[in-house]
Amino acid sequence: MIKNILVSIGDTDYEKNAFDYAGQLAVLLGTHLSCVFFQDTSHGGSADLAETVLRRTEKECSLYDFLDYHIDVVAGNPRQMICQEAQSADLVVVGLPEDIKTRGLKLIQNQIDDIVAHITKPIIVVHEQCTLLRKILAVHHGDIYSDHVLSLAAEIGELTKASIFGLALSNTNQEAAQIKQQMESYLHYYDVSTEFHTALGFTVTNILENAEENDCDLIALSASHHGRLYEMVFQSTTQTVVKLANRAVLVTK
Repeated sequence: MIKNILVSIGDTDYEKNAFDYAGQLAVLLGTHLSCVFFQDTSHGGSADLAETVLRRTEKECSLYDFLDYHIDVVAGNPRQMICQEAQSADLVVVGLPEDIKTRGLKLIQNQIDDIVAHITKPIIVVHEQCTLLRKILAVHHGDIYSDHVLSLAAEIGELTKASIFGLALSNTNQEAAQIKQQMESYLHYYDVSTEFHTALGFTVTNILENAEENDCDLIALSASHHGRLYEMVFQSTTQTVVKLANRAVLVTK
């Protein structure tokens, strides 16, 4: 059950968008919102900037009706500290700049890769043009990690009144049909509007095209569970979806 949302705040457009997304979601879910500025001391993080961000965030939080929140500064390496602070949260929200679609894919490993790889809590990665929240694409490819995706998507969908589009992915039509049936049975007990589709292969194209064609605002999928060496050499499907999507992406462990 989601009781506390942690959002990484800052002065960039994508961090402001992440705050807006997290604030609206916290109100809809009736949860506490922890707004944290991660001051990058390894690169001379500015105390003046931190103060500016905190003042602006306090002002914006006060505009939300019935929002329970607190605001804090945490010094250190943001890649490490976000994962550490996430231990006290049920859901984490971070922003992502649009140039990650080109710049990020040229790098073996960057900040969002490290966070997604190491964080133990569900995380929503918010792109600059993300909107909240009418339909969730819940990706299931037949493993226990996908069950976690479906459970969290169902909780969010029920509380926000968003519908769920269940995408069952497998290497055979028979297995995909079985996964689809399992999703239907599970979601039958939730007060959410549902529809389902099957496709062959857990691929970036399948996920992004279905999100686009079915007008889903949030893509929910599980983190890759390849080994660390694989992740350093190859981009996983999950990491690539996070970077290339033009909508918010929820990643669970």
